[in-house]
Amino acid sequence: MSGHFERKKQSPSAGKILLIVLVVIIVLLAALAIAAVIYYNSMLNKINHVDVPDIVYTQATTEATAATTAPTETTEATTEATTEPPHVPSSADYLNILLVGQASREGEEERFADTSILCTLNTYTKTLTMTSFLRDSFVKMPDYKGHYGGRIKLTTIYHLGSIYGDGPAGSMELMNMTLYNNFGVEVDHNFEVSFDAFIKVVDMLGGVDVELTEAEADYLNADDVWVLYDVEPGPAHLDGMAALCYARMRKAAGDNESDITRTSRQRQVIESLLEEVRQCSLSEIQDIANVVLPLVTTSMTNSEITELLMTLVPMLPDLKIVDSGTCPANYQGDTVDIYGDGMQHSVLRFDEAQTKKEMRAITEGEVSE
Repeated sequence: MSGHFERKKQSPSAGKILLIVLVVIIVLLAALAIAAVIYYNSMLNKINHVDVPDIVYTQATTEATAATTAPTETTEATTEATTEPPHVPSSADYLNILLVGQASREGEEERFADTSILCTLNTYTKTLTMTSFLRDSFVKMPDYKGHYGGRIKLTTIYHLGSIYGDGPAGSMELMNMTLYNNFGVEVDHNFEVSFDAFIKVVDMLGGVDVELTEAEADYLNADDVWVLYDVEPGPAHLDGMAALCYARMRKAAGDNESDITRTSRQRQVIESLLEEVRQCSLSEIQDIANVVLPLVTTSMTNSEITELLMTLVPMLPDLKIVDSGTCPANYQGDTVDIYGDGMQHSVLRFDEAQTKKEMRAITEGEVSE
């Protein structure tokens, strides 16, 4: 026999094996996380971002206070258990995002705000309130970049901001200033969507469901450019081009107050689209985002969008949509020679102080005494 003994190979212990597996899993998860972040940022970078200067809002606010009741006498023994203090509503609960639809194509100079809807998210009550600004509202334009502001239609403000402020950033800035000065609305973020983006979103969601009156059906059927098929009164399923025609409709029979009815239709379309989005899978949302995001312009940074999504997504199942109507809610029609050329233009005059009280209640939770 040899005096040497063969040394047995030691097998790795179970603990070392588990450690190796754990390290591999961590590395894989880290790689997936990095890939996900890169992909997510690449999606957000498809959006057109513009830098809109912050507005210093100086209007004094009166926060709503929770109702309190005087303690009643009781002989029952008190316990040491404590309860959460009642929530006190404040402006911190509210986020105001202005959504503007404008009809200009690339290379065109005119950038009028065809549609302006303020989406007010109350993060405490989990409600989304939509308020349509009437395009013919006769507002005072703030002095802006060396230009003296006179009285003009609200829809024109967006166009002038683009000219004086060099593009979408100027449009958003001047619009925000005007809404604050005339209506008391503090816009937190802006989004601009072109008509092309609207059409593509509707089509990729498979269309939108609306309820048509006979007059609305007749109006759509008379349009052979945007509506390529006949529709009937009652429940209707519209593709992107027909939905755009429906949302912009102003002169259907019976539309005595055309912009009131028109903005109501727009909010109905948005509500229907939100319901469709709730039912989309992640892959479907990704497909929509790939096509639509390059057609969207916003004042939000990527980090602000991420923060908004982290707030909004968890509340989507319980989110309630509220239609608050129009701003101004009360107005008087008038005709004015706006440009001094002898031409009369239809405008809407309104009580500024009363309108500010109403809008501050909707957008900041203020309760006037």
